[in-house]
Amino acid sequence: DAPLKWMPPTKHMTGDVFRGYLLDGFFNLVGAMTGQGILLVGMMTEAVVTPFLSDRDLALQNVRYVMNAAGGLTEDFHPPRDGFIQTRARQVLSEAVDLLERIVGDTDSAGDAPLLAAIADGTFGLMKRPATGGKGLDGVFERAAAYDNPAITSLDAWTAPAKGGRR
Repeated sequence: DAPLKWMPPTKHMTGDVFRGYLLDGFFNLVGAMTGQGILLVGMMTEAVVTPFLSDRDLALQNVRYVMNAAGGLTEDFHPPRDGFIQTRARQVLSEAVDLLERIVGDTDSAGDAPLLAAIADGTFGLMKRPATGGKGLDGVFERAAAYDNPAITSLDAWTAPAKGGRR
């Protein structure tokens, strides 16, 4: 009973925001066709800058538009047995299992646990995160007593609609 979450195609973002918006729309369409309960929202500017609130709003409009227009396609979407989608899914799953089996026996020179060693050496996403790297606690700042973020205040006051309702 754990819905699958998958990431928008960030690695294919080129900086062309129009192309990015279209790619995110296709991503949302696949989510609609396959009945995804959770969609991670892609931002058209994420390969260029930290997305602005307006970018986030456009991304949410994209999701709503596609889900409203194509949400019923999941009833009629049945990929053929041993077709491209199933074949690719098997390949990706097999590669993931192979990677995890390789990681199980690995440790780094510091003797870290296999998963931590894999994270440190950049096995996942090619981003190295060594345990001794970064700023650690020195990179964390406490909020001042007078700090106010109106978005957090608004979100803290928000209550979710009843199941099946719309907001």
